[in-house]
Amino acid sequence: MHTFEQLATFIAVYENGSYSGAASALGKSRTTVREHVMAYEDTLGYPLFEIVGKKAVATDKAEQLYFRAKVVEKQSRELFDYSQALFSSDVHTLTITHDVFVPLNLMVETEQSIKQAYPHLVVNWLHRTRQEALAMLKAGTADFSLMLNRGKVFAETEIAWKTLGHIHLNCYARPESPLAKMEQVSLAHLQTETQYISENFLTLNVDFAKVSPRLHVVSNNDVLCELIKQDGWAVMPKEYMSAYLLSGQLAELSLQELPGSKMIGLNVFFPIGKEIHPVFTNVIECLVQKGCEMLA
Repeated sequence: MHTFEQLATFIAVYENGSYSGAASALGKSRTTVREHVMAYEDTLGYPLFEIVGKKAVATDKAEQLYFRAKVVEKQSRELFDYSQALFSSDVHTLTITHDVFVPLNLMVETEQSIKQAYPHLVVNWLHRTRQEALAMLKAGTADFSLMLNRGKVFAETEIAWKTLGHIHLNCYARPESPLAKMEQVSLAHLQTETQYISENFLTLNVDFAKVSPRLHVVSNNDVLCELIKQDGWAVMPKEYMSAYLLSGQLAELSLQELPGSKMIGLNVFFPIGKEIHPVFTNVIECLVQKGCEMLA
């Protein structure tokens, strides 16, 4: 029977393509990694890798074994996280991280609902990048994270999530822009103008976010909006741009290739097992309910 350590080592060698790479990823010595693989091969009765130079090339049997091994490893980690969550103490503080595109009214109304249900609970709202938010969830320094969906089946780490609804994306420019004066704008037209892109979109690699070869990256959305008042255009969430449209400072572009809005999901992410605590369960339900109401 294999051990979990042997399984994890096999997966690390397979994914890194070498014993040295696996050793670095696991924080172990190359010798230890090789010993675990050899012990697993002895248990199985066949080789898993062929050494070609400095590379560990997976055998046909290893190729067939990898996916099932990955599933077992993932489930084992999730079981551990869930078992740890059973020992959670009483909740006194709630920390929620969010990216810059989460609608303000969603956060404000969630805060009000939490205060009504739990008057003594301290709620922290922290703006973080996706990488920072995921690290905080894994380390237990954040309880939830509100972030856009990357369009992938699995998250980057072992966490759970629920969908809150969809953010609607459109293209925007200043009213005086040649683009804004066109009845319909083609992607070819957009490629001739400077495009400002939010760092959030660049990190997520959202489809349709990168169009123009003249791409300027901006971290702050308010700065981005001020820039496109002067020149160029940007893909932005419709919910975020409504005030600029109402005041006439910016205009929404009508695209030939994309009638209507491009939609991207907004999720609440949380550590596995978090939902078993009644306070966290209620917060998740509150977010899902309000998200469905606001982001239908």
